[in-house]
Amino acid sequence: MKQLILAFIFLTFSQTHAKLLDKTIAIFNDSVITLSQVKRVQNNIASRKNISPLIYKKTNYTQEEILELMIERLLIREKLSEVGYVRNDEQVESEINNIEKRLGLSRTQLLSFLKSNNMSFDEYFEIIRETIEFNIFNGRIIRPLISVTDQEVKNYFYKTSKDKTLAFKYTIVDFSLEDSKMKKGMLNTFPTILEKFQVNGILPKNFEDVQTNVLGDITEDGLTKDLKVLLKSTDEGKFTKSIKLGDTYHVFFVKKKDLVESDIYLRSKDQIRGQLMGVQAGEVTDLWYKRERSKHYIKTFVK
Repeated sequence: MKQLILAFIFLTFSQTHAKLLDKTIAIFNDSVITLSQVKRVQNNIASRKNISPLIYKKTNYTQEEILELMIERLLIREKLSEVGYVRNDEQVESEINNIEKRLGLSRTQLLSFLKSNNMSFDEYFEIIRETIEFNIFNGRIIRPLISVTDQEVKNYFYKTSKDKTLAFKYTIVDFSLEDSKMKKGMLNTFPTILEKFQVNGILPKNFEDVQTNVLGDITEDGLTKDLKVLLKSTDEGKFTKSIKLGDTYHVFFVKKKDLVESDIYLRSKDQIRGQLMGVQAGEVTDLWYKRERSKHYIKTFVK
């Protein structure tokens, strides 16, 4: 009898001691998160990052940060369950089979790889489940809440690029006269003469060799710096000042002047949109976590 009592006392002490060693550091609804669970994640965080960089973005986490990640995963799982997107064991196993095929690994090789990276198959299984859930969460819950407008993309480009992407597109009439035929005093009056010509259709005799060429859909990308500045500073329906290009003087009549997206902007805008969507996704996700936390019983005991 005495031995039975001693055994009972020892068992009770062992259980109490085990609880002290593996203390509860958080409660999520009716689930308990223990210190050993958090430490285990912390110990193989490098492997987790390799397997699921979308979830484990950093190489080092504090225990508080890992606990927050665990709570976020539970929030996602609860939400997906609520809207009917539950991923069972068979679906997770199927995804692992696909991964093995894609990497050319057998199950034995996968287990050996996991062991060498301080990870059990059960842990790997749950990481794959979490990753599947996280992808569904992003696609079905967060993505519909994100909206990046063209104007936001353009504004970002303006702030970060030396080339202000909205280039002008012109329809211009080029009036040109060779340098050899430009006599003294003619250069200063060239634009004025053309303005009068626009009204009365008459050119003075000394300007009768002026050549005319209509150029449409001219963008800034192919223009010289001086010509770009000249056209940009001239309003639609006006003549530019004289400019010498090669051995010929030119005055341009800006018949039409439209703002259009430059080639540089067109090449960059998809990347910019992706960057802005990533930033917005982070902000929306943070707000979503805060809102969802209020719907659950969450108690943490981290000092």
